[in-house]
Amino acid sequence: MLKRFQSILLAVFTVPMIHSSAVSQVTGPSYQSWTANPELVAQLSNKQPDFNYDEAKVPSFELPNPLKLVSGEIVTDAQSWNQTRRPELMELFRQHVYGRRPDTKYAFSAEQLSQTEMFDGAALGCQMKATITIDDRSFSFPFVVFIPTKIESPVPAVVFINNRSFVSIEDAATYDSFYPVKDIIDRGYATASFFTSDADPDRADGYADGIRGFFADGQPPSDDAWRSLSAWGFTASRILDHLQTIPQINATKVAIAGHSRGGKASLWAAAEDQRFAIAYSNHSGCGGAALSRRAFGETVGRITSAFPHWFCPSFASYAGRENDLPVDQHELFALLAPRGVYVSSADEDLWADPKGEYLSLVDSAPVFSLLGKHAIGEDLVNDVSLRSYVKPPPLNRPQIVGQTGYHIGSGGHGLTHVDWRHFLDFADGLLK
Repeated sequence: MLKRFQSILLAVFTVPMIHSSAVSQVTGPSYQSWTANPELVAQLSNKQPDFNYDEAKVPSFELPNPLKLVSGEIVTDAQSWNQTRRPELMELFRQHVYGRRPDTKYAFSAEQLSQTEMFDGAALGCQMKATITIDDRSFSFPFVVFIPTKIESPVPAVVFINNRSFVSIEDAATYDSFYPVKDIIDRGYATASFFTSDADPDRADGYADGIRGFFADGQPPSDDAWRSLSAWGFTASRILDHLQTIPQINATKVAIAGHSRGGKASLWAAAEDQRFAIAYSNHSGCGGAALSRRAFGETVGRITSAFPHWFCPSFASYAGRENDLPVDQHELFALLAPRGVYVSSADEDLWADPKGEYLSLVDSAPVFSLLGKHAIGEDLVNDVSLRSYVKPPPLNRPQIVGQTGYHIGSGGHGLTHVDWRHFLDFADGLLK
């Protein structure tokens, strides 16, 4: 048993912030895996008795094998993954979780409305208007682009799905930890952002006013049609279209990032659009990074009733019977392989199920390994019996193995400059 426990440490813990194909054992009195604060668990359990915050009450479940074809065969090579299994999984997620994007032909254009020198000449801020045209109809939304000017170009970039507000170039001049444009510029990245509701209103009755209603020309959505999370991901891809036209940006090294519902959208955006080199999810929880089958904190039933416009109706039908879902979120991470994936949680945000977010990343490791990439949990591939030993890394100690990274930070549901710093440290290892 001791030998097995040592093996699991070797498998899933690395020296903080070291990018390496090797994994390193962390030992000594300073090491302590994160576990939820019992007092917080009790407090939340009393406040919301209909939801589970107790690890001991997580239901038993069996995750679907990301490498098992619908036919029952197991994928054993990269070609079979790319040509058969990955397309199967994409279709399953479209059918049962995020919906299917339309195949309507459209034209995209981006117009620069203004340009401003920012941060003592360290960057150019560009106020933009995007327009999508179908026949004689058009739909427009604003976005911003910030390009470093004192760093040798072309530079990598981060597209940020902002679920809180639209940040104009004037707004960005004032420091905001949620979207710290100056920090991103200083780290040598360009960045672009849009506000989710400008593309597709973040409300159940917003269909007619958003990009989904525009594509459907006012017709109601079918049951398997795309919902808002997919629409926001589609919008991020159109911004990437524009970044590809900017000589100062290396469009092969663009990350997609988001917090909460924006984090859910960023993961699906990267699944749908393989041009994104890294996907970053911050506190995305149910329907994002966390395993649905754990039914911990926010559940499928709760999220689909509170936010029915985020997911296709099929997802809601699995409320209370998550084990029947043909997919789970570790397979969403698998769809991102062999590209980069970074996940962050918060120790007070149990609603988003930090452990479930971490385990989801761990359980995608077989696909990264199949594709020749190192990932957190890679040594579990041949010995799944060790999985019960897996625990998140210590608080505020980022763990990075190959193409994947994770940290759980102090605090509640939010995105801070510390989260950004850890993510950019990870991105530096893959994009620079």
